[in-house]
Amino acid sequence: MEQFFEYIKMAVDNIWTNKGRSFLTMLGIIIGITSVVTIVSIGNGLKDDVMEAANAQGNTVVVQTNTEEVTDTEVITGDDIAFLKSSLDSSVKAVYANISFSGKAVTRKGAYDAYVTFATPDYEHAQYTSALTKGSYFTDNDISNSASVCIIDELTALYLFGNTDVLGMTLELSIDNYFQTLSIIGIRETADEMLEAEKQYQAMGLPESISVEIPYTLSNAFGNPIDGFFSVSLAVYDKDDASRAARTAVQILNSRHKPLGDEPFIQQKAIDLTDMFGPIMDGVTAFIAMVAAISLVVGGIGVMNIMLVSVTERTREIGIRKALGAKTISITTQFLCESVIISGLGGVIGILLGAGLTALISFLEIGGIKASLSLPAVIVATIFSCGVGVIFGIYPARKAAALSPIDALRRM
Repeated sequence: MEQFFEYIKMAVDNIWTNKGRSFLTMLGIIIGITSVVTIVSIGNGLKDDVMEAANAQGNTVVVQTNTEEVTDTEVITGDDIAFLKSSLDSSVKAVYANISFSGKAVTRKGAYDAYVTFATPDYEHAQYTSALTKGSYFTDNDISNSASVCIIDELTALYLFGNTDVLGMTLELSIDNYFQTLSIIGIRETADEMLEAEKQYQAMGLPESISVEIPYTLSNAFGNPIDGFFSVSLAVYDKDDASRAARTAVQILNSRHKPLGDEPFIQQKAIDLTDMFGPIMDGVTAFIAMVAAISLVVGGIGVMNIMLVSVTERTREIGIRKALGAKTISITTQFLCESVIISGLGGVIGILLGAGLTALISFLEIGGIKASLSLPAVIVATIFSCGVGVIFGIYPARKAAALSPIDALRRM
């Protein structure tokens, strides 16, 4: 063991003596390891984002009409939704349904294409919608009276009026040549991401994003009465309660619509984003990491080249050592240690740089990505970098060990 440490000391001394050349030799390893660690970390960050979206989706479950049994699919009435809301336990936060149409919103600033959502009161808590910043949402009483009220978001308010202080103001909404004057009773927050996306849309010449939410019973005023919905959404506080709430809702709806069949309603199959995109992202990340790893092979060839040069430069030293009785295994071990140390040190520097880049990307959130450092990637990178030293150091080490002491001394 003492002799092995002596080999390591000799290898370190030789690397330090030729530190400029040694660093340039490490450079290919450093770049390769840094690339692999950073790319895998970005892939992990993207996968985490998908899983987060999947978890958010898990807090909402949808019950829909069973199209295999029911011909007329829009049969879930407002009374059904109200009954569900009163019958389901406290684990359910909201019960809502909605149908969307295209329309046109008109104010003094002009006319804008609008995305109109006819909804029930609990749509205030719908998935992916933002919180109210001003005013209030329409109520069951507004539904009963088909009140001419609406909810808009801050971005819509800016387009329609030039500011967000618009509670109590009115806008004219038209759908299929039916017109209705609506009073604004609530303003939703517009997320920063939406504002940034809208700027990009405007730069590309795309139309403004105008969004209006109104009581579904107001559809009568637009000549297209909504008598029922195809599906109803249940928002739960804890995603673990989602499936149980859905089963209860299915039972209630089936019992209320027995003439439609044995099983007129079913739980909608949720899209598992992790199962859908996880393998794809893993494959893409692995492919890009393999491309980046090509630089490790190039770096390994560089290590082998420099070690061959080192063998040539130290032919006399090798000859003297073998003349004094050094064994072949000793010469092989000495040169192998040197190549492994060069590769291993390059790997450590590459891992540190990769971790630093990962932290920087996460801090700056470049492209909205929060990179996540992968421990398996670090371990694999470490093993790989040392493996490069062994694989590409074997030939130079064996060549040095195979030198005849007489031939080695004669060359010098």
